[in-house]
Amino acid sequence: MCRHAWKYCAIALALTITAATVPVPAHATVAPSAKVPTRPLPAPVRELAEQVAGQLLQVQEQAAELDCARAVVNARYGLDTMLDVGEKNVRDGYLPQARFDATAAKLRAFRDGVSAQDCQAATGARQAFYRCMSSDRNHVMACAKQHES
Repeated sequence: MCRHAWKYCAIALALTITAATVPVPAHATVAPSAKVPTRPLPAPVRELAEQVAGQLLQVQEQAAELDCARAVVNARYGLDTMLDVGEKNVRDGYLPQARFDATAAKLRAFRDGVSAQDCQAATGARQAFYRCMSSDRNHVMACAKQHES
């Protein structure tokens, strides 16, 4: 698992949130050229994204029992969703491709380290991360932030 993974994923988390609040333009299925400048988020959208990101970065349920199968599914699903939304935001012009590529590489490395075998062998902070992810109420970035390994 990546050290300090939550720091690497902060941009993708914010992008996950803004995707639900920013209208999808008609050209969204067409990849923009590298010369297309990024579009700024409107101030109300940016403020909402920051508020929701703050909430998602808080662990909602502390007392979950360790369930490696559930923890792996939850963590990988959250990371895959962040990658998908990041790709959409590149297509829509809200995120530069180079910035996404740098963040996506770290997200993928983190995702690739999440496995049932790793969970079963985990101790300390890694085990606490998987226990946190055993709850369907927790976001992967909240658990990664709280249980850095």
